[in-house]
Amino acid sequence: MHGYHYHFRRSARQVYREIEQDIRSCLLEMILHLDLDAFFVSAHRSIDKTLIGKKVAVGGRSDQFIFQKHQKKRKAMLSNNGAFVQSLFFSKDKKYDSNFYKDGNRIRGIITTASYEARKYGIKTGISIKEALLLCSDLIVLPPDMMLYHSLSHRLKLFLKRNLPVVEQYSIDEFFADCSGYIDDGNVLEYAKWLQSEIEKKFHLPISIGIAKTKWIAKLATSRAKPKGLLLIEDGFLYDFIKDIAIEEFPGIGKAWVRKLHRYKKFTLDDIYNSKALLYSWGRAGRELYDKVSGDFFESLNAHRDRKSIGISRTFDPLLDREEIKRRIYILSRHLSFIMTKLDAHPTTIHLSVKYEFKERSKKDKTLHRVFSETFLKNEFIKLFDEIDIYKHTKIIRLSLSLSNFKTKQIYSLIDYNSDKTLYNLSKNINSLREKYGLDIVKNAIEFA
Repeated sequence: MHGYHYHFRRSARQVYREIEQDIRSCLLEMILHLDLDAFFVSAHRSIDKTLIGKKVAVGGRSDQFIFQKHQKKRKAMLSNNGAFVQSLFFSKDKKYDSNFYKDGNRIRGIITTASYEARKYGIKTGISIKEALLLCSDLIVLPPDMMLYHSLSHRLKLFLKRNLPVVEQYSIDEFFADCSGYIDDGNVLEYAKWLQSEIEKKFHLPISIGIAKTKWIAKLATSRAKPKGLLLIEDGFLYDFIKDIAIEEFPGIGKAWVRKLHRYKKFTLDDIYNSKALLYSWGRAGRELYDKVSGDFFESLNAHRDRKSIGISRTFDPLLDREEIKRRIYILSRHLSFIMTKLDAHPTTIHLSVKYEFKERSKKDKTLHRVFSETFLKNEFIKLFDEIDIYKHTKIIRLSLSLSNFKTKQIYSLIDYNSDKTLYNLSKNINSLREKYGLDIVKNAIEFA
């Protein structure tokens, strides 16, 4: 094996990976990255043409209905599930007030998405609605409609799967597609234009498409093509493309990498491209980063990407009452349990994160070796909260619960197996009722306290 026999200290997996990279680099590959432009705003425009061309933003407060004590008929939508697409809980109640972001004299909530017309005024994701209205007094602010977004995303995915051989959903508004061997390299740009036109025609959604030999270069190309653009990075033009692009713009380079690279005076992608020895000296992560930037990281698309975790979180007004906090943990646990039962997933790790007002987060994982049930899950999350609540006299503003490490076969505690199995069957029966009559049809007594 020329070029590999002298790497005595490398694992078999590393050698195999390098051989695979070399083989794949010799094959014809063409990856499309499709990213809907200002998706949430565009979704509203798809059903309300009067919003087109106007300064529009979507935003609001984290939904609070989940903690309300009165019953609402709510359902869970799972049809658009993917590794990076969250499950959706929704109510059929649709009461829209143009002043929905006002709480008395206060303006509450943050901007989730802004139209390109609004972005010219400095309005961007993450700023408060109050600040956005100061920047643009005639800004149209709409509340989120997650059912609309999930429905459009799911329909678009089905369309792409009918017209491309391999499609991977990366997020609710992003997709990768591999058209290698399906579309000739010389025709891929025209085909992407056709896709863009068809999506505009069928869904009334603007979309940008990046095209390259690898996923991450294609994704970077899309970011430079927006809005409503197409960008093909051909062989031999990669260096000219990445030259002078800030490292922060590359997908997957987070704050920790930025700090490390800046310490070594690496500020642009061509700085990384010209520093192979340095990046390779940082181990596997450094090698992968270098190969991604240099266009040599060939990663197959995963059309059936499995979830690695499932979570639910809510932000709320600062709250000191620990009994109310525990009530909310029970409610969030109930929703997670419902999703677990629907997906027939069996988690072995639970995670709880608490965010305090003016304080850092407190968080912890716990490994389980018990049969999953709603009762067991709720009790374990309460125990975990008692362990990590280190600032007991400080108000809490956010709770995040998640489950991970799903197994089809587990090692269970034999001592608790019979009682756990009874609770598991009870959970399934209760969730069958919730599936039919809504998630709030059966609640725990503590939820009414």
